[in-house]
Amino acid sequence: MAKLNHPLCVVFAATLVAAPAFAQTAGTGTIAGTLTDTTGAIVPGATVVITDTDTGAIRNLSTNSDGQYNVTFLQPGHYEVILGGGSFGKIDRKNLTLTVGQILTIDGALAAAGTSTEITVSSTAPLLDTDKTEVSQTVGQQLISNLPVNARNWDTFVLLTPNVVPDGGSGLVSFHGVSGLYNQNYVDGANNNQMLFAEARGRASGAPYVYSLDSIKEFQAETSNYSAEFGQAAGGQVNAITKSGTNQIHGDLFYYLRYPALNALDPFSKWTALHNNGNPFLLTQPIHQQQQFGGSAGGPILKDKLFGFFTYDGFRRVGDVLYYTTANVSQTPSGPTTSTTTITPTQCPTTITATMCTSAIAFIQQLSGYSATGTPLAPPTRFSKENIFFPRIDYQMNEKNHFFANFNFADFDSTNGYSPNPTYSNTSYSTNLKDLAPQIVLLGSRHPYLCRRDSPSFH
Repeated sequence: MAKLNHPLCVVFAATLVAAPAFAQTAGTGTIAGTLTDTTGAIVPGATVVITDTDTGAIRNLSTNSDGQYNVTFLQPGHYEVILGGGSFGKIDRKNLTLTVGQILTIDGALAAAGTSTEITVSSTAPLLDTDKTEVSQTVGQQLISNLPVNARNWDTFVLLTPNVVPDGGSGLVSFHGVSGLYNQNYVDGANNNQMLFAEARGRASGAPYVYSLDSIKEFQAETSNYSAEFGQAAGGQVNAITKSGTNQIHGDLFYYLRYPALNALDPFSKWTALHNNGNPFLLTQPIHQQQQFGGSAGGPILKDKLFGFFTYDGFRRVGDVLYYTTANVSQTPSGPTTSTTTITPTQCPTTITATMCTSAIAFIQQLSGYSATGTPLAPPTRFSKENIFFPRIDYQMNEKNHFFANFNFADFDSTNGYSPNPTYSNTSYSTNLKDLAPQIVLLGSRHPYLCRRDSPSFH
């Protein structure tokens, strides 16, 4: 039994007085811009009000002497920005969508006082982000929630990014042909890589996934020219954020079933079973039954102040080890032969007795999927289950202080091991029986920053 337990770590920071590190900015977004009058002259000291329409959080600030404003550490979501006021008219920009890692530029040309302008924009992201040089793609909540994905693993959506392909069959991905061991994975701004190599946490444990698909809000896949807050990788950067509660109650339930009657057999296994005296248990589905179920719920605990979100994700899979051999293993003497895949009493050395020879061949027959009489044995059963619990709580103390804490708990039990290979050839019948005891891996995630204090800064 192997256990990996990462306890929750909460660190509170009173004030940020220096430039924030990558772990403090990777999971957020920025809204910035420049205000001018109708003649193009800059407008210093103009009022800017930024409202998170999902949670009601409001940020008030003024433009600097160059007419610029820059609001960092904003939670990705939907925003309204009001520019101007006083001796100038107002510009109201609604339905703005801020994604993870984005710098959203909202400029404005203010008219004279008495003139009010309301501009409603769509949530479509701009084709080019002129404030960044990186090559990246954001996969939003709409795609994550609606696109079909095998096994509900959110990392699979990284393959939607140009120049990204699978690296082997163990779950790694390659950016621009660079090994998948050179990538970097963040969740909510915290390092989500394992201690050894640069694999996403949980990948080498055999667990189907570590974070539930329902707990991921969106992520950004960056292929080159990363911003200063990213590093530690020669390959790609995957920057994900989790869902949180809002002023609207929201939730969902899901159930997925995979069953033999609904799936076709592997064509190679089927051909091998039906020809050349193949083992008939290759006609058995490698996955007898797979179920995934759970749900999520989020909403306000205290409107505009305190929000909660919770996800449960259950995974169950039962299947058989499909094994076949091309060796000739028999208790009937074969006579002289040069074959290296024939095992009969003829091949037994003269230094052992006939009883010892018969017992040894019977043992090899059992390892090959047959009884001592040559009757095919039933394939051994594999079992795998996982339970994931993800709670998150957010607290907006005031416009400059936002607290959040979350903890991802994944309990993965793979009794006797569970290799994804549908078949094994010319190896031991017990190939997949790694351990007689259940393998239980407790996968927790800790986030080194759970409190932010930030003040508007300027270019």
